[in-house]
Amino acid sequence: MEKKKLNHYDVAEVIDRFEINKVFDCFTLKNWLAIGTTNKLKPSHSEVLEEARQQLSIKWDEWNEEELKMNFVSMVIFVSQLDVPKHINTYFERKLSGKVNEISISVTVDCMLASPTYSGRPKNPYFFLQEFKRSLGDNHDPEGQMLAAMILSQKLNEDNEPLYGSWIQGRFWYFTTLTNKDYCVSKPFDATEPEDLLQIVYVLRKLKELILARVTP
Repeated sequence: MEKKKLNHYDVAEVIDRFEINKVFDCFTLKNWLAIGTTNKLKPSHSEVLEEARQQLSIKWDEWNEEELKMNFVSMVIFVSQLDVPKHINTYFERKLSGKVNEISISVTVDCMLASPTYSGRPKNPYFFLQEFKRSLGDNHDPEGQMLAAMILSQKLNEDNEPLYGSWIQGRFWYFTTLTNKDYCVSKPFDATEPEDLLQIVYVLRKLKELILARVTP
Protein backbone atom coordinates (compact mmCIF):
# COMPACT_ATOMS: atom_id res chain seq x y z
CA MET A 1 0.00 0.00 0.00
CA GLU A 2 1.42 3.38 -1.00
CA LYS A 3 2.17 5.70 1.89
CA LYS A 4 0.50 9.10 1.70
CA LYS A 5 2.92 11.94 2.35
CA LEU A 6 3.73 15.47 1.31
CA ASN A 7 6.40 15.47 -1.40
CA HIS A 8 7.30 19.14 -1.05
CA TYR A 9 5.97 21.50 1.55
CA ASP A 10 4.50 23.86 -1.00
CA VAL A 11 1.83 25.92 0.76
CA ALA A 12 -0.73 25.36 -2.01
CA GLU A 13 -0.26 21.59 -1.72
CA VAL A 14 -0.61 21.73 2.07
CA ILE A 15 -3.79 23.81 1.83
CA ASP A 16 -5.33 21.47 -0.74
CA ARG A 17 -4.32 18.19 0.91
CA PHE A 18 -5.74 19.20 4.32
CA GLU A 19 -8.70 21.25 3.00
CA ILE A 20 -7.59 24.43 4.74
CA ASN A 21 -9.64 27.62 4.32
CA LYS A 22 -7.56 30.73 3.67
CA VAL A 23 -9.50 33.47 5.45
CA PHE A 24 -8.89 37.19 4.99
CA ASP A 25 -10.78 38.56 8.00
CA CYS A 26 -9.78 36.66 11.11
CA PHE A 27 -10.49 37.70 14.72
CA THR A 28 -7.68 35.59 16.16
CA LEU A 29 -5.03 37.22 13.97
CA LYS A 30 -6.46 40.72 14.49
CA ASN A 31 -6.46 40.22 18.25
CA TRP A 32 -2.85 39.03 18.18
CA LEU A 33 -1.66 41.96 16.09
CA ALA A 34 -3.61 44.56 18.10
CA ILE A 35 -0.81 46.10 20.14
CA GLY A 36 -1.49 48.64 22.89
CA THR A 37 0.39 51.86 23.52
CA THR A 38 2.09 50.83 26.78
CA ASN A 39 4.83 48.75 25.17
CA LYS A 40 8.33 50.01 25.81
CA LEU A 41 11.72 48.38 25.50
CA LYS A 42 14.49 48.67 28.06
CA PRO A 43 17.28 50.93 26.80
CA SER A 44 19.70 47.98 26.58
CA HIS A 45 17.21 46.00 24.48
CA SER A 46 16.60 49.00 22.24
CA GLU A 47 20.32 49.27 21.57
CA VAL A 48 20.63 45.56 20.72
CA LEU A 49 17.62 45.72 18.41
CA GLU A 50 18.83 48.84 16.61
CA GLU A 51 22.29 47.39 16.02
CA ALA A 52 20.73 44.22 14.64
CA ARG A 53 18.38 46.24 12.43
CA GLN A 54 21.24 48.24 10.96
CA GLN A 55 23.14 45.06 10.12
CA LEU A 56 20.03 43.55 8.55
CA SER A 57 19.57 46.66 6.41
CA ILE A 58 23.03 46.13 4.92
CA LYS A 59 23.30 42.34 4.86
CA TRP A 60 19.80 40.92 4.42
CA ASP A 61 20.35 39.99 0.78
CA GLU A 62 23.79 38.49 1.47
CA TRP A 63 23.19 36.35 4.58
CA ASN A 64 22.39 32.69 4.21
CA GLU A 65 19.92 30.94 6.52
CA GLU A 66 22.31 30.42 9.43
CA GLU A 67 23.74 33.92 9.20
CA LEU A 68 20.28 35.48 9.24
CA LYS A 69 19.32 33.33 12.22
CA MET A 70 22.45 34.03 14.27
CA ASN A 71 22.91 37.70 13.41
CA PHE A 72 19.32 38.88 13.46
CA VAL A 73 16.53 36.45 14.34
CA SER A 74 18.25 35.38 17.57
CA MET A 75 18.48 39.05 18.60
CA VAL A 76 14.74 39.54 18.03
CA ILE A 77 13.96 36.42 20.07
CA PHE A 78 16.26 37.61 22.88
CA VAL A 79 14.71 41.09 23.04
CA SER A 80 11.20 39.61 22.96
CA GLN A 81 11.90 37.70 26.22
CA LEU A 82 9.56 34.80 25.42
CA ASP A 83 10.58 32.05 27.84
CA VAL A 84 8.59 31.50 31.05
CA PRO A 85 9.84 28.75 33.42
CA LYS A 86 7.64 25.62 33.40
CA HIS A 87 5.30 27.15 30.80
CA ILE A 88 7.06 28.37 27.65
CA ASN A 89 10.42 27.36 26.18
CA THR A 90 12.03 28.44 22.93
CA TYR A 91 13.36 25.54 20.86
CA PHE A 92 15.50 25.62 17.72
CA GLU A 93 15.97 22.96 15.02
CA ARG A 94 13.53 20.44 16.48
CA LYS A 95 11.99 17.70 14.38
CA LEU A 96 8.22 17.28 14.39
CA SER A 97 6.64 14.24 12.78
CA GLY A 98 3.38 12.34 12.72
CA LYS A 99 0.28 11.66 10.64
CA VAL A 100 -2.84 13.68 9.94
CA ASN A 101 -5.60 12.01 7.92
CA GLU A 102 -3.12 9.19 7.21
CA ILE A 103 -0.75 11.69 5.55
CA SER A 104 2.79 11.68 6.93
CA ILE A 105 4.25 15.02 8.02
CA SER A 106 7.89 15.45 8.99
CA VAL A 107 9.45 18.89 9.34
CA THR A 108 12.44 20.36 11.10
CA VAL A 109 11.18 23.45 12.87
CA ASP A 110 13.59 26.36 12.88
CA CYS A 111 12.07 27.95 15.98
CA MET A 112 9.18 26.80 18.14
CA LEU A 113 7.51 27.95 21.35
CA ALA A 114 6.18 25.01 23.34
CA SER A 115 5.45 23.88 26.84
CA PRO A 116 8.42 21.94 28.28
CA THR A 117 8.48 18.50 29.81
CA TYR A 118 10.43 17.91 33.03
CA SER A 119 13.38 16.79 30.90
CA GLY A 120 13.21 20.05 28.91
CA ARG A 121 11.89 18.54 25.69
CA PRO A 122 9.02 20.26 23.85
CA LYS A 123 5.55 18.99 24.69
CA ASN A 124 2.63 21.12 23.43
CA PRO A 125 3.64 23.45 20.57
CA TYR A 126 2.03 26.88 20.33
CA PHE A 127 4.05 28.85 17.78
CA PHE A 128 6.31 28.11 14.81
CA LEU A 129 8.84 30.38 13.14
CA GLN A 130 10.06 29.14 9.77
CA GLU A 131 12.53 29.26 7.71
CA PHE A 132 15.04 32.05 8.02
CA LYS A 133 15.69 31.85 4.28
CA ARG A 134 16.40 34.97 2.26
CA SER A 135 14.48 33.59 -0.72
CA LEU A 136 12.23 30.68 -1.60
CA GLY A 137 13.85 27.53 -2.90
CA ASP A 138 12.19 24.94 -5.12
CA ASN A 139 11.59 22.48 -2.28
CA HIS A 140 11.84 24.81 0.70
CA ASP A 141 8.70 26.88 0.96
CA PRO A 142 8.86 28.31 4.51
CA GLU A 143 5.13 29.04 4.62
CA GLY A 144 4.26 25.49 3.57
CA GLN A 145 6.57 23.93 6.16
CA MET A 146 5.23 26.23 8.88
CA LEU A 147 1.59 25.47 8.00
CA ALA A 148 2.27 21.71 7.92
CA ALA A 149 3.78 21.94 11.42
CA MET A 150 0.74 23.87 12.64
CA ILE A 151 -1.66 21.28 11.20
CA LEU A 152 0.25 18.44 12.84
CA SER A 153 0.32 20.30 16.16
CA GLN A 154 -3.46 20.63 16.12
CA LYS A 155 -3.65 16.87 16.27
CA LEU A 156 -0.88 16.53 18.86
CA ASN A 157 -2.35 19.15 21.19
CA GLU A 158 -5.99 18.00 20.87
CA ASP A 159 -7.31 21.16 22.54
CA ASN A 160 -9.02 23.06 19.68
CA GLU A 161 -6.97 26.15 20.54
CA PRO A 162 -5.47 28.40 17.84
CA LEU A 163 -1.94 27.79 16.58
CA TYR A 164 0.34 30.73 15.84
CA GLY A 165 3.05 30.99 13.23
CA SER A 166 5.42 33.23 11.33
CA TRP A 167 7.60 32.81 8.31
CA ILE A 168 10.50 34.98 7.24
CA GLN A 169 11.60 35.76 3.72
CA GLY A 170 14.68 37.95 3.82
CA ARG A 171 13.76 41.11 5.68
CA PHE A 172 10.00 40.43 5.59
CA TRP A 173 8.06 38.77 8.43
CA TYR A 174 4.54 37.37 8.04
CA PHE A 175 2.35 36.33 11.00
CA THR A 176 -0.30 33.64 10.74
CA THR A 177 -2.98 31.87 12.77
CA LEU A 178 -4.70 28.52 12.31
CA THR A 179 -8.04 27.98 14.06
CA ASN A 180 -9.63 24.67 13.16
CA LYS A 181 -9.31 24.83 9.35
CA ASP A 182 -9.27 28.63 9.06
CA TYR A 183 -5.84 29.99 8.12
CA CYS A 184 -5.03 33.71 8.18
CA VAL A 185 -1.92 35.63 7.07
CA SER A 186 -0.87 39.17 8.01
CA LYS A 187 0.59 41.83 5.79
CA PRO A 188 4.41 41.71 5.59
CA PHE A 189 6.43 43.54 8.24
CA ASP A 190 9.74 44.92 6.98
CA ALA A 191 12.30 44.32 9.73
CA THR A 192 14.68 46.90 8.26
CA GLU A 193 12.16 49.61 9.16
CA PRO A 194 12.33 50.76 12.83
CA GLU A 195 8.56 50.91 13.39
CA ASP A 196 7.91 47.55 11.75
CA LEU A 197 10.69 45.94 13.77
CA LEU A 198 9.23 47.27 17.03
CA GLN A 199 5.86 45.91 15.95
CA ILE A 200 7.43 42.47 15.37
CA VAL A 201 8.84 42.46 18.91
CA TYR A 202 5.55 43.65 20.43
CA VAL A 203 3.59 41.01 18.50
CA LEU A 204 5.90 38.31 19.86
CA ARG A 205 5.50 39.67 23.39
CA LYS A 206 1.72 39.67 22.93
CA LEU A 207 2.03 36.03 21.87
CA LYS A 208 3.60 35.22 25.24
CA GLU A 209 0.60 36.81 26.98
CA LEU A 210 -1.84 34.79 24.85
CA ILE A 211 -0.05 31.53 25.59
CA LEU A 212 0.16 32.22 29.33
CA ALA A 213 -3.56 32.99 29.43
CA ARG A 214 -4.10 29.51 27.97
CA VAL A 215 -1.74 27.52 30.19
CA THR A 216 -2.00 29.22 33.59
CA PRO A 217 -5.06 29.34 35.90
